[in-house]
Amino acid sequence: MSQPEILFLTRLGIVYGLVFWVGGIAHLAFAAIPQLAKLENIVDRTRLMGGMMKRYNPVAWTAIPILIASTTYLTLHSAGKTPLPLITLAILYTAAVLDFLHSFILGPRAASGKTHARTLALTVARVETALALALPLLIAGLL
Repeated sequence: MSQPEILFLTRLGIVYGLVFWVGGIAHLAFAAIPQLAKLENIVDRTRLMGGMMKRYNPVAWTAIPILIASTTYLTLHSAGKTPLPLITLAILYTAAVLDFLHSFILGPRAASGKTHARTLALTVARVETALALALPLLIAGLL
């Protein structure tokens, strides 16, 4: 495969990852979760959130490894004199680890009704959201 083809596929992977993972996080943070918060019945709210996450997580966890691989490849092949590539990777990897913790550990515990887990899951989700929303601009600096 030629270098231009590899670069095209790398950029395509980045776009895919940003659209499906970061776009999904933005939708959840700014539209879906605030709307769910208006529900007074916590059982309905928990059931709906669980249903959304059951559908969203497979999409996100397809996009995350593709985004990590594509961004890592691009970073390794864009050696420069700025720290931007390393900062971008650090933020990407941190956001992915936080997403893993939230999706597979804290989220399920919160859904089971544990108050401490719900508070911790919300905090992790907020930090992850802030990091993830910075990724499009950081990655654009690598292109």
